Amino acid sequence: MISKKHLINALVFFVILVLLFFREYLYTYRMMLTNFVPYELYQNQVLFFSTFNDEYKMTLPAAVRLIPIFFYFIIYKTVPCFKLTNISGDISDDYVCATHAVALGNYILLILILVIFLYYQIIILGKSKQEGYLSIFLCYAILKYLDHFAIDRFVVLYLILILFFLNNLKVSVFLVIFSFMVSEKIFFITGILFFLRFFSQKNKKNYLIFFLSSLIAFIFYFGLIEIGKYYFEFFEFDFNYKQMFRMFYDKSAISGSLLPLLISLSAYIFWNKEINENYKNQRIEFLIPLALVFFGFLGGVENTARYVTHSFPIWLPILTSRINQLLKFN
Repeated sequence: MISKKHLINALVFFVILVLLFFREYLYTYRMMLTNFVPYELYQNQVLFFSTFNDEYKMTLPAAVRLIPIFFYFIIYKTVPCFKLTNISGDISDDYVCATHAVALGNYILLILILVIFLYYQIIILGKSKQEGYLSIFLCYAILKYLDHFAIDRFVVLYLILILFFLNNLKVSVFLVIFSFMVSEKIFFITGILFFLRFFSQKNKKNYLIFFLSSLIAFIFYFGLIEIGKYYFEFFEFDFNYKQMFRMFYDKSAISGSLLPLLISLSAYIFWNKEINENYKNQRIEFLIPLALVFFGFLGGVENTARYVTHSFPIWLPILTSRINQLLKFN
């Protein structure tokens, strides 16, 4: 149960993180405006919904990830635009302010992820504060594998909220079903997770409901894509399974795919009796990060790290417990 003390501590922690990560937010904002690395320009979709100018249209499926886009849209419309110095004058004010909205939104999301993930472990998983803070240190490192210019942080936060409210059937079902407007990765992850837990855990009725909710989200997503085709072009994915072999010999692919995959699987590889007592019959869930490699066939082997990292709210608590055992951090 969330107590008043938890809320006060979370607020204090939130304020501390706001101060600590402010400079990172400025760096992110500048890198987005200068296109420091390639990324999906969700600021364009924000501008499209603001102006309905076709030149800002994104392609499907990114164009219909409506809830995170609406989150950035609200910031764009309500928060004063903070402009940086030494930025090219060729960039329009509208584009700068839309980019600011996405950068500011991801700054807020980073802090929310760290705070809520900490209290998810303390309140829901019953971990000690020491182990919770260790997990936050690891969480921040793992988050570096995500794209912090696009919606990845929103997707991860949404998954954490689903896990946080699993004991509240109505809230969790609502979140799972409406995940079709966030990202296909969420109901893909929850579908596998709840299918596995239906067979491995005791509360079979609830896990069946959660699994069916994931299927409903998939059906709604399919309908949303079909409707979206009337308004947006569909991005042509290149399904290339041969590129995935690069993760075993190419330096870029090793760091961008194999390494994060091994980190996620290590939570299950170094399983022991004590871990099994706390995470009973959950070792089979190694299939979740493994299954996310499938997205790499479509999005490129270098993006596999991003896809695997989306599932960290499931396996990082296990990995933290194992590291805690090794460090004897009581």
